[in-house]
Amino acid sequence: MQSITVHSLLIISTVTYSNIIGMIKDEINNSNSSGTLLNGEVLRKREVVTSLYRYSDLSIKGIAQQVDMSLHEVQSITDELAKSDALQTLVEQRTTHIENLMSTNVISLDISKTVGDAAALMTEKKVGSVVVTKDDGKPFGIITERDLVRGLGKREELYFRATLLESFASHPLITTKPTTTVEEAAEVMFKNKIRRLPIVNEYGLVVGIVTVTDLALYLSPTRRPGLTQSVLRAISRGRNV
Repeated sequence: MQSITVHSLLIISTVTYSNIIGMIKDEINNSNSSGTLLNGEVLRKREVVTSLYRYSDLSIKGIAQQVDMSLHEVQSITDELAKSDALQTLVEQRTTHIENLMSTNVISLDISKTVGDAAALMTEKKVGSVVVTKDDGKPFGIITERDLVRGLGKREELYFRATLLESFASHPLITTKPTTTVEEAAEVMFKNKIRRLPIVNEYGLVVGIVTVTDLALYLSPTRRPGLTQSVLRAISRGRNV
């Protein structure tokens, strides 16, 4: 099954969950209204196709052979099922709190440390970012692998590595709270063009972080067959209008 990509997630973020859900509903309604009145035999076959699609490992071609229907007929039925599954998944996931998928492995450094310190720590901990904090432990900014690569290309290495994080970190830091929904987090990340979103508690301390990759994995079609294809089909239809 195809996996949803980070690029696809960013595309999804350009359309609100409400719009996506509306598009998929339209697709389902259009499919249902365009069909002819079904007789008992056809209805029975549709039920068998549904069961095989949901509970077997058969391919579309294999299902068609089992129920003696054309490949096109079976594909149309499974497309409708995939759209319904996608709709249900999006409705379920839109209100999930971000704390349920955030990583608590957050690496931080004080603003008095250097770029060289941050680079060494990221290599040691095998992470892609470091949250820069102030004396009180509250977040000040963030530095990422991309920042290091871009900075190194613009400055002499020894000078660059000695640069204080206070002057190099991306600041102010955009954060959210643990009870933020997946929908809200995706919109914040897209609106601000960021790939990492630190999570802070009621005391203003960082307790986790969510990345675009985390959201992409969470929306993976392995959680519900057909999610990626149906969502992207709905988005493509909406963007072409």
